[in-house]
Amino acid sequence: MKKNLAGILILFILVMSSCQPRNTRMTSQAETSKSPQNDTLIKSFMKIENSKAVLEVNLNGGSLPDFHLKELPLNPLDWRIKDSTMPDFMGHFVCFDRWGPPSEGEKANGFKHHGEVNTVTWTSLAEPRTINGMITCSMMCSLPMGGLQLTRKIEMPEDEPVFFVTEEIKNLNKYGRMFNIVQHVTIAPPFLDRSTLFDNNAEKGFEDKEDGSLNQEEIVLRWPVAVHNGEKVSLRQFLNDWPRVSSFVYNQDDKYGWVTACNAGKNLMLGYIWEIEDYPWINFWRSMENDVPVAFGMEFGTTGLHEPFTVVAKKGKIFERNIYDFIDASKVITKSYAAFLAKIPEDYKGVDKIEISNSLIIIKEKNIPSRDIIYHFK
Repeated sequence: MKKNLAGILILFILVMSSCQPRNTRMTSQAETSKSPQNDTLIKSFMKIENSKAVLEVNLNGGSLPDFHLKELPLNPLDWRIKDSTMPDFMGHFVCFDRWGPPSEGEKANGFKHHGEVNTVTWTSLAEPRTINGMITCSMMCSLPMGGLQLTRKIEMPEDEPVFFVTEEIKNLNKYGRMFNIVQHVTIAPPFLDRSTLFDNNAEKGFEDKEDGSLNQEEIVLRWPVAVHNGEKVSLRQFLNDWPRVSSFVYNQDDKYGWVTACNAGKNLMLGYIWEIEDYPWINFWRSMENDVPVAFGMEFGTTGLHEPFTVVAKKGKIFERNIYDFIDASKVITKSYAAFLAKIPEDYKGVDKIEISNSLIIIKEKNIPSRDIIYHFK
């Protein structure tokens, strides 16, 4: 009898210990989370790291929620949406296959704000590895309703705080269709405050009224100063919440568009550069709470009208630039951009211009003499 009781007790202990949660940690470069379908660990974050900087990719939605210098670990992309009714937007996320809201019919069928891309899980195609001096990785996602596929390749030099992104858009449908893609770079406190300076080489723009009207560009804005209610408003600083959303185009004679955010008090600059042919628009979104900046979007892309496709299709062009892109059946379109960080002095005046010369990115300050920042350009 005692032997039977001892056996039962041992069996009970074994069963209970098998039911306890296990503290499992993967040793790869990616963090993990549990799949809702089962208890297996799935990869959700991919880290790309060199001697100067760290970049993080969230494979659940494809966002870039962290990009920081190793010597100055302040993440300018440290933003995440608080609205639980929206997709889980964070940091630098992609708006694809649209920028803005769905139509009423699309909404009834399950389409989300800024498209499906932030609600799907991306597949890792290649883990970060070094090839010819570049740390390289790739990932892909498909939009089940939109019928589009997005494949992303990220490259980072071994010794500079820069990364390059090439994205291929493939139409999986048997018909051509309109679409938009916007890189929604979103910065947040503590990098974002009322002293943060924003610069770019945009030509002219307008306030997105987001009311469905077809003449939103009739009051033309010029960077960096606009007039609102009879008062001058500096668009370089986030001192008030107007305009909530504004959109600008670039001079058609320029090859590259660029945008920077500088917080000299925090000694940090974040910047992006791309070919205007790929992304002819730059959009800015301001969000304040109790007169305090909480989010600022620097959103370069294929459109400057924050409306459903029903409105975008009727309008067609603004400032003689297309406000949507088109991809034929089974075709592939490639677009690319580069991003960089830089440590700046406390008296930095902001960026005057960015030049591309002999495979170099030359960032010139609004100061004489300029304290140039130079990186290798791919």
